[in-house]
Amino acid sequence: MNNFPESCPICKGQAFKSISKNLLLCKKCKTILNTSWEPLSYSKDYFIEEYASQYGKTYIEDFENIYALSYSRLDKIFKHISFEPELSILDIGSAAGFFLKAAQDRGIKNLTGIEISDFASSWCRDNFNIEVLTTPFDNAHLKKKYNIITAWFFLEHTPDPLSCLNKIHLHMEDSGILALAIPSWFGPLFYFQKNHWIKTRPKDHKIDLSPGSVKKMLNYTGFETLSIYKCGYHPERVIKKENLFYNFFEPFYRAFTSITSFSDTIEVYARKKTK
Repeated sequence: MNNFPESCPICKGQAFKSISKNLLLCKKCKTILNTSWEPLSYSKDYFIEEYASQYGKTYIEDFENIYALSYSRLDKIFKHISFEPELSILDIGSAAGFFLKAAQDRGIKNLTGIEISDFASSWCRDNFNIEVLTTPFDNAHLKKKYNIITAWFFLEHTPDPLSCLNKIHLHMEDSGILALAIPSWFGPLFYFQKNHWIKTRPKDHKIDLSPGSVKKMLNYTGFETLSIYKCGYHPERVIKKENLFYNFFEPFYRAFTSITSFSDTIEVYARKKTK
């Protein structure tokens, strides 16, 4: 039996739909809540052995791929804010600092990371000479505001995502840009392989969002959503490539996912509202 909360921690809604034993969908804001959330320890093993077991190389060895992705994300950010070397960027959950390195190479001078892992934060400081605060974001004492705040696959891990966004809002300059990458339940795994989605969903994910629910959550905390992009593209999760209909299906699926951001992971770009 589900342990239903009295209200949704995101929107205060009181009606839920059960997805599994520990997962509830809020009917008001469409956020999936994990009632058995467990934090994860991000030790050196996470970036070395655990990452390699999933991707075939360590996080450090995957620098080129992550760096190229970071460059692409910066291009999207600069669609919404004029580039200036004096811009300030705070990267929450900065890992080994590959996004910050890409920003540094683009000419941004004022860079700060926040990372809970001693190994990853030290690696960034030692190799890129970029400031990284080794602390959970909840405990970080920030003394300034930033033009750009990024959080790549961070928000879903926090024990209180709404408070996290409120803190981001507090430390962002007016009209500043927030850039997120998050898992999305509005994607092929949830809709076409739900049992697999439930089985493989990480225990340390507090929430799962969708394009619609993340817009609501950002609006609650003072942000205007500007654009949402699909991160992954997996038509084979709907129709196998060996299927005779795959070649007819794929172009329509590509167009549909581009319009709707139907994907297992998404990138979200938002602006802090001005009063």
